[in-house]
Amino acid sequence: MDWLPVSAAALLTGATALFFGALVTPRPTRDGSLVRRAVTEGESWTVVAALLTVGAVGLVVGLPCLLTLFQRTAFRTALAAAVLLAAGSVMLAAFAQQLLLLRSLARHGAVTDRTVEAMSENDVQQALIGAGFLVFYVGEVVLALALFRARTTPAWVPWALVGHVVLVLVALRVLPEDLQGAPALLMAAAFAGAGIAATRTARP
Repeated sequence: MDWLPVSAAALLTGATALFFGALVTPRPTRDGSLVRRAVTEGESWTVVAALLTVGAVGLVVGLPCLLTLFQRTAFRTALAAAVLLAAGSVMLAAFAQQLLLLRSLARHGAVTDRTVEAMSENDVQQALIGAGFLVFYVGEVVLALALFRARTTPAWVPWALVGHVVLVLVALRVLPEDLQGAPALLMAAAFAGAGIAATRTARP
């Protein structure tokens, strides 16, 4: 499978970008401060948008290599996980791009402070990024369940995916904002381990 190493490399690139994106992306809050910060901190949001976009593209291209790990069992579960992970990463990237556009419009005077305030209080805006995180985390758990069933990767890989989701919930409560993205290292490591396992499985 000539495409498999390319897909695995894209998966690793996407996971790495999402890891760094998680480190610099503020978590959603109910007070709408995320939208206001995107306007006032435009330079950092350029980096966020770039990382999340690269992460989304890399993950979409890289996820097919993971499906080769489920040729005998749990294929449907893995396919559902792939759809959820791709959807979650694309939603987060789209939200980041939207905020970047808002920042650009604000700098050129096309968006007033009142408009920014109205958007920050818009429940749809808050739900979009919250749904992106939620869908991605559910996808991780579903993928972990599929890997537990298939047993085609080292045991630590699905546990790292589960650990990431659990630690994210803990980090939101106990860690300062600058460190809340640190558990994403487990996610990046898990995708790297799964990608390596996929390339080894495909070897004759």
